[in-house]
Amino acid sequence: MMTTRTTRILLLDDAYDSMWPLKSFLESLGSYEVILTAQADVIHRLAHEAFDLVCIDIMIHPKSLDADGNEVENVQFPGVNWQKTGIAFLQHLRNGEFANGKEQATSPDVPVLILSAVAEYSLQEIKTSFNQFTRYMEKPFDVGDFLKTVEQLLQPV
Repeated sequence: MMTTRTTRILLLDDAYDSMWPLKSFLESLGSYEVILTAQADVIHRLAHEAFDLVCIDIMIHPKSLDADGNEVENVQFPGVNWQKTGIAFLQHLRNGEFANGKEQATSPDVPVLILSAVAEYSLQEIKTSFNQFTRYMEKPFDVGDFLKTVEQLLQPV
């Protein structure tokens, strides 16, 4: 009997309340497992867990309330303003800096979908971190368009 592997998506966003419906929708489709987090341990998770797609919000506050209403410390990088945390995250990811020793469970070339409520102007800083597996969507977005983009990014080359 052949089993279908669940596609793992990391949704890196600190707006748990507004992104929870997206997580729930994707998981209701049956073939996606979605991890919604912006907590500081996400870097450790990338080193030890394989994700098939990473969705990144550009602006991540140092602290926010998680899905249960508890205050959490979010991922931050020294010298990086919270308004550009997602940009720094993408650059570190693409440079393979989330490795566990010699290995990184999530590939530096993992497909990435940048989700942001800020204008595309901030993308000029990260064009060098883009590859054929990087897309951008401005919030708010149409869920149908989001799903189509996710499916395109997950297509085998």
